Amino acid sequence: MIAAVELALLEQLRNPAFGYSYRVLETFPDDLDAYLKNVGNLRTPAAWSSWLDFPNGDDAGDETGWCPTARFVLAVATQNQRNEQDARHGDGALPGSYQLVEDAIRALSGNWLEPLDLVEPVRIISARPTVRTPQMEAQRLSVVALTLQCRVALGSFETALGEFRTFHADWDVPAFGNVAAPLPSAQHDAEDQVELPYD
Repeated sequence: MIAAVELALLEQLRNPAFGYSYRVLETFPDDLDAYLKNVGNLRTPAAWSSWLDFPNGDDAGDETGWCPTARFVLAVATQNQRNEQDARHGDGALPGSYQLVEDAIRALSGNWLEPLDLVEPVRIISARPTVRTPQMEAQRLSVVALTLQCRVALGSFETALGEFRTFHADWDVPAFGNVAAPLPSAQHDAEDQVELPYD
């Protein structure tokens, strides 16, 4: 469920009503500054999402299992070679980071991220500009981070687990496509079926 929400948040930014298209929609890299250094010249608008934590939750003891509040971060970024103000405000031709964050808030606030089965929809908790790193400055990036939350049901194992005899996995391989929310894809690229021998 965590991965599905991360990807669904990004998917909501593929919105024709924005009047612009994101060029990068990815989950958050381990080290953003190292990522930017490796990319060299990031194509913007760009956005990254990541799970933060489960700060609290309830367990009614039924099949829905533990229903935590799940917090996520969504960072949006744009650049402008003129100056930092144009990166934040936009220049008439390219959106600024303020426009990106306002549009993201409009698209995500109250969103149920269908077809996911959320207990409560997305709520916006906060938005703030990030501290500019050396790579952000070098690429003239303006990055704003949103903190969001929704409530999810993690489910429970209703009955005792049987003996583990069969493993099946469908694989969506980036090089072959089909790697976009919702996952798993209806048309997988590869599959594994492992049957364990009986005693």
